[in-house]
Amino acid sequence: GGDSDLTTRIWADAVEKELGVPVVVINKTGGGGVVGTSFVARAKNDGYTLINAGLSNMLVTPNFSNTPYNFDTFTPVVKYTAVPLAVVVAKDSPYKTYEDFIAAAKSGRVTQGSWGASSSGTIMANIIANQAGYTPKYVHAKGAADSMVSVVGGHIDSAVSFPPAFGPHVKADRARVLVMDQKMDAFPGVPTFADYGIKGSFGGWSGVFAPKGVPQEVVDKLTAATAKVMKDPQVLKAYENIGAQIDFRHGPEWIADLKATYAIYTEEAARTSKK
Repeated sequence: GGDSDLTTRIWADAVEKELGVPVVVINKTGGGGVVGTSFVARAKNDGYTLINAGLSNMLVTPNFSNTPYNFDTFTPVVKYTAVPLAVVVAKDSPYKTYEDFIAAAKSGRVTQGSWGASSSGTIMANIIANQAGYTPKYVHAKGAADSMVSVVGGHIDSAVSFPPAFGPHVKADRARVLVMDQKMDAFPGVPTFADYGIKGSFGGWSGVFAPKGVPQEVVDKLTAATAKVMKDPQVLKAYENIGAQIDFRHGPEWIADLKATYAIYTEEAARTSKK
């Protein structure tokens, strides 16, 4: 029932119809995605065992935990959706822009909600804050939804969050988005982290990865099928309903971006380990 489960099932149902073969979704929970990712890392590289992966289990966790895999254990196949990370404040917050927020945060006046001290969201927020030049004063919650309740209730100043958690509050005019990982039609006019010179990918996303060495013909076939179904109005609507947007990417350029982002998290892991 989480983001990864929902995005996977929409993709699987659509690709199953396109390819004319069963695409079976198996949930292997545990370890923040490590259990399922490790299972696929050990699988035969014939293209019949894949993983729906995202930023956390593919790029973040291997740098901060002793996982039996890393980015090079897999072949990236295709990315199909994105859920941008954002910094969100209450509607009546004195911080009207991200510049306002940064200035106040540098003085130590701003509290920021997260969903756990060692969560991927906090790690991403640390990288953003380090590049922007401030140290977050975190108030940790059980999840992104709980953090947003604290924001709109006036208990904390801000939160790092995803559209499924903050979207309803923005639509109800209880919250404002200061900055996002990437542009999103549902929140027009919001600047991106890149607009402030902050480098890296911080939003959630879903993509298909295979064990290293999978035949190129498998990669090509899955990529072509995904490209076709991501133009289907019913598929587009299904992703819109869960707060995700289509972000179709594949090939050398996407892989280069993945490697660059992986390196950013490697640097962050080295930086924090020295403290």
